[in-house]
Amino acid sequence: MEDLVLYCKSYKKDVKRVKILLESIDQHNHDNIPFYISTPLEDKELFINTLGNKGWTWVDDNEIYPTNEGWVGQQIVKSNFWKLNLCKNYLCLDSDSLFISPFSKNNFLYSNDIPYTVCHEQKDFFEWTQKNLPFDPQESFIKDRKQVMELFGRKGRIYDFGPSPSIWNFNVWKGLEENYTKPNNLKFSDLIQHCPSEFTWYGEYLLTSGVIPIYPAQPLFKVFHYKEQYIESKQKGITLKDLSKNYLGIILQSNWGAPLNY
Repeated sequence: MEDLVLYCKSYKKDVKRVKILLESIDQHNHDNIPFYISTPLEDKELFINTLGNKGWTWVDDNEIYPTNEGWVGQQIVKSNFWKLNLCKNYLCLDSDSLFISPFSKNNFLYSNDIPYTVCHEQKDFFEWTQKNLPFDPQESFIKDRKQVMELFGRKGRIYDFGPSPSIWNFNVWKGLEENYTKPNNLKFSDLIQHCPSEFTWYGEYLLTSGVIPIYPAQPLFKVFHYKEQYIESKQKGITLKDLSKNYLGIILQSNWGAPLNY
């Protein structure tokens, strides 16, 4: 098994964004960390024709986890990539990501077996949303996290284990399945239906189980969740060079029609 691989779950509508992601990986991947992309079988030819056949390996979504559950299915497939037994850890990237800084394994791994864990309280982001949006996403954030915390009997501070990309460990996902989902006659899809945040299931189980040591990390990428964030950043004259001082990459979320490049 590899110590670490890069992984992206995608589909045909995001192929142009994944091409940009692949180009950024080719440019900045100093340790030549393997990169896997999974798609539905019917999208395979499109991705190969668009991306070429170098620098990445294609995987059929159904080989990871057979599902036809739409957006929920995406979360399920991403969270079950570990079952391919390819790696001890994987950096789970979204299609609308791109690297802006050189990176190597030590950006993601504390040691060969143990990753850093994205774990923080998201205070800066919520401070921004409360000043700039007509609604408060913190309310749904707290509701979702508390649902999982209560199931595991954890009290205390509410943590965010995202945003993407997250560094996920084989033993944490395996432990969640063997020690929680199976004993309770559940499938991973049941967990996502209860709380639609794969980050939270991973992080809360890790905090509860202690299956690996936790070395906290702030978000790895600057995420533009909302168009207003992007406009504000551009108006302030913030460049990719500026962002690269604190982040390895950026995410221009496609759900608000973000441009392909910053």
